[in-house]
Amino acid sequence: MTEYSIGMHGFFDDKKYKRDFRNFINGIEFCLFSDEEVNKLKNIAKTDDFNIGIHFPLRKKIYKYRDPLILSKDKDERLDAFNAIEKELKFATDINAKYMVMHFPKPVILNDDFNFDTWAFTYDNEFIFEKDYSFEDFRKDCINAFEKLSRLSDKYNVQIVLEHDYLNKYFYEEDLLENLLKKYTNIKLCLDTGRLHVMDKVNPNFDSIKFVQNMAKYTYLLHISNVRVRKTLKDRHFPVLPNQNTKDGWANIDSYLKIMSNINPNIRILFEHRSDLVNDKDLDLCYKWVRSYFEF
Repeated sequence: MTEYSIGMHGFFDDKKYKRDFRNFINGIEFCLFSDEEVNKLKNIAKTDDFNIGIHFPLRKKIYKYRDPLILSKDKDERLDAFNAIEKELKFATDINAKYMVMHFPKPVILNDDFNFDTWAFTYDNEFIFEKDYSFEDFRKDCINAFEKLSRLSDKYNVQIVLEHDYLNKYFYEEDLLENLLKKYTNIKLCLDTGRLHVMDKVNPNFDSIKFVQNMAKYTYLLHISNVRVRKTLKDRHFPVLPNQNTKDGWANIDSYLKIMSNINPNIRILFEHRSDLVNDKDLDLCYKWVRSYFEF
């Protein structure tokens, strides 16, 4: 059965909660909260009985970067990242979180002609170029990372979910990722419709439809929102609507939803949109349209 969530970033937004939550929604995914806000969400979750998801990091001060650098070529950076992940997984058990999602790969592997106008990085150590990170080294490091993440998932009984960041040829020209997901079955994927669309537009060698078809069966979570891509990115995290035409630069949400509902309908869908960008009527339409693919 398909489950649905909304997301909150930075603080518990009472206004968003009251407007976005519906009776068919049973979860909220949280990210980058202060200790005070974490206590608030725990109390509200207990009272209102919704599921908690964590987007690493839940707690602002648990790690020095936004994403865990589990593939860093620096051994100390890798160790720090896994230590932070374990701390958050332990905390996840304390608040009964169902899953923890993190961006992967980090550092991101970039093709050597990458256009930095299309992807935002906060720190220089968040990315590395293909010429400086061979596929064989990448393969070994990914195997090591999956082994560690799998053990941590078993230890704390929390689902670990990897949300794809920018994907280079190591992912779409090789079968490494699929083989790892087949072997480590307690590690799942998060697909993000906005990121998929941007990659389609900026990397002519990437085919998001093919990637979704290949990865749908390993997907636990779908982050859904839309973005327009022309010369620049516009309307980021816009609620998905049936009238968003691909000719105007919007993502082909219809294709993503058809593939997912046919291959793996038993997923969690997170409405990762800015609902303040639309009126109440369009927000209801967004929910109704997405649910129509999964409720037969």
